[in-house]
Amino acid sequence: MSASNEAIAAATLVSLPKMTPVRLQMLFDHFGGPRVALAAVQAGRAAEAPLTAERGTPHAVSPRELASSWRAHADPDTTAARLARRHTKVWVEGSPGYPIGDEIPDRAPVLLGEGSMASALDARRVAVVGTRAATPHGLTDAYEIGAYLGAIGVTVVSGMAIGIDAAAHEGALDAGGLAVGVVATGLDIEYPRRHRALYARVRERGVVITEAAYGTRPERWRFPVRNRIIAALAEILIVVEATLKGGARISAQFALEYGRTVLAVPGSRRNPAAAGTNQLIADGAQPLLEWSDLLVALGLSDGSAPVLKPPPRPAPGREGAALLRALGGDVATPDQLASRADLPPERVAVALFELERTGWITRHQGAIWPR
Repeated sequence: MSASNEAIAAATLVSLPKMTPVRLQMLFDHFGGPRVALAAVQAGRAAEAPLTAERGTPHAVSPRELASSWRAHADPDTTAARLARRHTKVWVEGSPGYPIGDEIPDRAPVLLGEGSMASALDARRVAVVGTRAATPHGLTDAYEIGAYLGAIGVTVVSGMAIGIDAAAHEGALDAGGLAVGVVATGLDIEYPRRHRALYARVRERGVVITEAAYGTRPERWRFPVRNRIIAALAEILIVVEATLKGGARISAQFALEYGRTVLAVPGSRRNPAAAGTNQLIADGAQPLLEWSDLLVALGLSDGSAPVLKPPPRPAPGREGAALLRALGGDVATPDQLASRADLPPERVAVALFELERTGWITRHQGAIWPR
């Protein structure tokens, strides 16, 4: 059978009800690869493999039940038609072009991808991850890191989530760079819905990747499992604002287990969204203080990369300058700034409006953030 038939067999197995990465790997290991495994499934012999009950997922059923269900649903012709219609790419572990190295112990048996530039996987790859509940500082940092990486030709890998993930991808794409989005749903489920435009941009300038079947909805257990793929695809993982127990910390742990370099952007001790990154640094992760330090981490420190400078801003007025001094690089409310700068509230309001208009501050949840 041809390589395309191998891919069709693999994608057909991925699409079976209650299939998980662990079960798929067990089928491959027991029967000897996608084509032989699919033939066994179609013959009703799947239960010969030591299929796990998959505790911790909603798919705890007996091997006999799985074998019966899989035999009824295995339809390679339907799978082949869908792959052709959607121009879906299939990467099978051990096959040419599979983007995860053999050194990764729990790599995905099969990856599915959609996008115009799968060549994004051929470039140097850096992952940028962080909390969904990001602060304006965190979003700005993630955007700038993504833009810096995009400008020097490094593909930005992330999870397409709200917050840090999206900001990093937007930065890379705005800089003309490449992006790889690793999702925990089927490729036909764009989650979160507000990121439909971002999905389209990533598909145009990169590829969206999953190990889940078409139609797979968001399930809580799939996200930490997905994070191992983000860590495995990248040679460096950067954490920008992470809570102590969030998914970004899980990605960082996978990266450390895989021998990847983990960099963390320090945050204020007053910022709960940065508690995870600060703890990573305390545990031995390298602090990322300047984006140019990425050149050293990537072995590109020859001075050839562009220096990205923020657009010029008009100088603040006297009262605006007083408010910026009162901010002191941290977050404050308008009332706190009025007290610190000894200015009446109405003049503070006018000065803050001008500072926001000219790009010196941003407002978030009623607080003033310096930019």
